[in-house]
This record gives sequence, structure tokens and C-alpha cells, in this order.
Amino acid sequence: MDSLQNLLNSKIEDSSRISIYKELLYSLSTSEPSQAIFYGQQGLELARKTNDQYSEIQLLNNLGIAYYGLGDYEKTLEYFLLVLDLEKDLDNLQSLSRAMNNVGIIYDEIGRLDKSAYYYEESLKIKKSIDDSLGISNTMSNLGLLYMKMEKTEIAINYFRQCYKIDKKLNDAVGIYNSLHNIGIYHKDYGTKDSAVYYIEKALLAVPKDEKNYDKTYIIKSLAESYLTVNKYSKAENYFEKAIQSAKEVEALDVIKESYKGLSEIYEYNNQFEKSLIAYKKYKALNDSIFNQDFNNKVSQLEKNFEIQSKEKEIQLLTNEAEITNLQLIRRRNSNYFLMALGILLAIVAFVSYNRYIIKNRSNRLLKQKNEEINHQKSEIKENRDEIEAQRDSILEQKLALEEASSEIMKSIWYAQNIQQAILPDLKQIKAVFHEFFLLYMPKSIVSGDFYWFTKKKDKIFFALADCTGHGIPGAFMTVMANDLLNSIVIQQDENDCAKILNLLDEAVLNSLQYKENSSNDGLDIALLCIDLKKQQLTFSGASMDLLVYQQNDWKTIKGERFSIGGFKEQDLKQAKNIKLNLKEDTHIYMYSDGYVDQFGGREDKKFMRKRLKSLLDEIKILPLEQQKVKLEKAMIEWKGNQEQTDDIAFAGIRI
Repeated sequence: MDSLQNLLNSKIEDSSRISIYKELLYSLSTSEPSQAIFYGQQGLELARKTNDQYSEIQLLNNLGIAYYGLGDYEKTLEYFLLVLDLEKDLDNLQSLSRAMNNVGIIYDEIGRLDKSAYYYEESLKIKKSIDDSLGISNTMSNLGLLYMKMEKTEIAINYFRQCYKIDKKLNDAVGIYNSLHNIGIYHKDYGTKDSAVYYIEKALLAVPKDEKNYDKTYIIKSLAESYLTVNKYSKAENYFEKAIQSAKEVEALDVIKESYKGLSEIYEYNNQFEKSLIAYKKYKALNDSIFNQDFNNKVSQLEKNFEIQSKEKEIQLLTNEAEITNLQLIRRRNSNYFLMALGILLAIVAFVSYNRYIIKNRSNRLLKQKNEEINHQKSEIKENRDEIEAQRDSILEQKLALEEASSEIMKSIWYAQNIQQAILPDLKQIKAVFHEFFLLYMPKSIVSGDFYWFTKKKDKIFFALADCTGHGIPGAFMTVMANDLLNSIVIQQDENDCAKILNLLDEAVLNSLQYKENSSNDGLDIALLCIDLKKQQLTFSGASMDLLVYQQNDWKTIKGERFSIGGFKEQDLKQAKNIKLNLKEDTHIYMYSDGYVDQFGGREDKKFMRKRLKSLLDEIKILPLEQQKVKLEKAMIEWKGNQEQTDDIAFAGIRI
């Protein structure tokens, strides 16, 4: 990234400059949309100037995606419509279909359902003309759901039935049971009640027998509700109880709540009033609990989500003792630069705040004095006009000085981010030692309180993911210190035992922050693993952070100890433990900070939650890890919508 940005400052051909703008816009459009827009608009201006229509289309489309990431749907629609106008003049049906689909998505987002339906239908026509079966099924499913929203139920059921035929032909299990379930829901709400039971039973049978996910639980509840509509109370009661049992396994609280409500109605019909009251109380308690949890977990967002350019700087990992020592000296020097930059930043903030206060008081006094002079002696206005204008010019000069100081603050923060990026390990070297690896790294602000750490010692690979207290500048301070301490413990002290490493890290953090003197409770949560390539064995030790493992078609959650590194907890209660796991072919390992699962979003403004993450990982587990990263990032961006990011996000995946 920094190489591309440096090239923009040199003399290059217009075509090369446009290519750089396109690459920067594409790379930053979802992670840092504000920076992406800055580069995209410059590229768009140059593409139009040189009549490069192909590049103009690419830039317009990715500018729309960047504005979508910022939640500005009007701007997104404006750029997507421009893309559509240009695509109509070209002979590329796949691109034209994609452009129409994008416009349909945005019209759906802003509630223009009639417009959304038109563009979905036009996209579908093109997909049919090029025989894109999977695309046809997906678009028909979207149209069915859209027409259900519009209460055009006959059109909706027609699309659901066509989806089922295509999914069955493609042998797409997820598509089959979702299509059957959609058909059943239509019959439950608008059609024949007995047909609802028939189709939802088929949907349940289509779900793989041993599968445990939210879809299956929701289908069981729908089947119970269908039996209730045809007055088959015994079967309805049986499936409501099954729904509750299945929902508890996947933590689907909304399904449990609605199932208790259904049981209460059945008990009341059977004159079992005491059982009806108990079931209703459970429904009411869950309803209140879900509401209160959503309400109490909303926190104020204190820092603006600055969107800036990011750089990756390669740092060569050296193998002999002299080269390792040299690397540590470089990292320490960068840490000092980082701290100096932050110190200067704080001094500038204090100076600007004080000047702002002085200027405000001075201005208020001057205005009061002039108002009194105007009221008592209008004739003096003319005599003092020059003085007032001079004072106005002085205030304007001070305002410009403040704006310049603010610009310097931002430059200091950007430089601090570059230093933090330099301290983090090189992702290319991490990927070189694993079969497959991905890292999703999304700071809330310019610098992050989450970090990752890596080293290799002979046949052992060490990797850690950590979440420090706070985010932004406070969190970044902690990452610098924790990264340095891990290097000292594992590389300099040559400690290889994961549990001992965490215990030594806890002791070092306590000594560094001097808790007894300043009463701070800063620290970090961490997941540390060591992979012994020779023994094919994984050792894990965690502090308030877990490990998620997929092995031999089974998911396992390996929990870390319930304490954080640092903090006020008694030292004898904070003892890390080692958990060993034999590695087998196609083992997936996932580590993530709580910023991913705690992100607010969705239609009901709720947290993403671990159960939704597990369900998502189960759906994408067969994909290569790089594609899994794209799916995870896309899911988070769509979930977040126009909400601000709640916390720093770090998510790592390893395939052995």
C-alpha cells in the first residue's frame, strides 16, 4: 500500500496512475471507506478526462460500495445508477446483471420495494438468458421474500416453488430446506394450513440428521405452530418441546420464548391452567430478559471512526541470535517513536483546548463590551469600526491556527498507526508456515487495542491473539507493551510452555503497570497456542479467550481460564493451564476477540453473538480460508450497517 501511495508522488503515465487509484479504492472500500473515497474520486476525475470508460465503471461501482460501508445509501444509489447507465451501452450481460442487482439491493434497503422488485426482475431476465442456475435461484429467493414484504403472496409462492425445483436439481441441501420452509410459511400465513404442515415437515426431513443450527431449530418451531393452526394440540405440544430442547443447544432464545408462548396456549385450551400460567411466566421472563439485555448492553460511542489509509511494512524475521537481537532493537526504537508521537499529540491537544478556552472568553467579553457601547452611544460605532474589524481579523487568524493544529494532530495519529503496523508480525511469513491462514484485522479507530504475535523456534510455531483493555490510543499503548513482553519471555528467556508464558506475562504486566500505586485495572485477554510440527500436537492456553476447533466433522470450544492478564484478581487464583490436542488432517482453528461477537447491528440492533458466528463458520467451513475471511468480513459489514463499530476486531483462522 505504501509503495502504491509513493508512486502517486512520482511522474507516471495517466493509465498507470488510474490503475493505482483503482487498486487503492478496491482494497480500502470495505475496511476504510473514507480513504477509499478520497482515492476513488481522484481516479474517477482522471478516467473521465482520458475517456477510459472501463475504468470509470470500475471506479463508480467501488465508490458506491465505499459509501455503502459508510451507510450513505443515497450516495450509493447515485453511483450504482451511473454504473447501470454506462453498462447498458456495453455488451457484457454478466456485469449488467450485477449492476441491476446492486441497484435492487439499495432500493430494498431504503424501503422502495417497488423499485427493488423491478431491478431484481430485470437482473433475473439476464441471468436466465445466460443460464446462471445458482444466480437464478438466489435472485428468485430474494424476490419471493421481497414480495412477501409487499404482501403479493401469490407471486412470492410462485418464486419459492421455482427456487425449490432449481435447488433440488443442483442438490443444494441448504437451498432445499430453506425453500420448503418458505413455502410452508406461506401456507401457514396465507394458504392451506394442512399444506403448511406438509411442507414444513419436508423441510425438517431435508435438514441433515446430525446438524445443529438455528435454521433447524426455527423449522421445528414453525412445524409446532403449523400443528397449532390445524388444532392438533398433542403434536404441537410435542414439537414445541423439541424446539425448546434444540434451541437450548444453539442458544436460540427467541425460539425458546415463542415456544413457551405456544405451550401456554395449548395448556389453556386443555384446561391445564396452572401449567399454562407457568409456561406464560417463562415466556414473559424470557421476553423481558431479551429486552433488558438489549437495552443495557447499548454503550455510548466515545471515539470517531476515523477512516484513513493503512500500510503494510515488511519486516524480515531473522533466524540467528544476532539478527533476532537487531529486530528487537528496531521494535524498541519504533515503540519509543510511537510513545513520543503520542506525547506530542497530547501536548498539542492540551494547548489547543487552552487556546480555545481563552479565545472564547476573550470573544465573549469583547462582544458584551461592544453591545453595551452600541446601546449607550451609537455615535461611537463609526469611530471604533476599525478596531472591531482588527479584532475580528485576529479571531479569524486564531481560528485558522486551530484548524492547522487539528491537521497536525491527525498527521501525528496517522504516523502512530504506521509505527504500530511496523511492530506487528509480517502476515506473509505467518502464511508461509501454515497450510492455510487468514487474519481479519479491523481497528475501531486509527490504532488498535487488539494485536497478534508470532514466532517460530525450530519445530515449534507460537501464535497469539490478544485483546487489550480499551481501544484507540489507550489500547495501542497496551499492545506495544504486551508485544515487547511476549518477545522477551519467549525469545530472550527461551520459555516454551504456554501456561508458564501466560503466568510470566501476567507477572510482567503487573510489575510494569504498578497496580497498587495507581489503582488501574488495565490488562489483556489472550489466546496462545503452540504447534509442535514434529509431534503433530497443539498446546493451548488462554486467559478470558477461547479457541474454536473443527476436527473430523465436529466443533469443539476449548475454553481459556476465566481471568485476564493483569488486573486486581488475586495472584494465586490466576494460574494458566495447558490443554493439548492431537492434530489430524483438515483441522480448523479459529481465534477471535470479543469485538466481532459484541458488534451491534441487524434489524433489531442486537449483538452479533457467538451462536450466530458458529452458525456462519459451519456454513463456510468447506471454503478455503481466504474465502472464509471474505465471508466473515462481508457478514460483519452487512450486520453493522450504518452503526459505528463497537470495538476493535481481530479474527484469525488456521487450517492444518
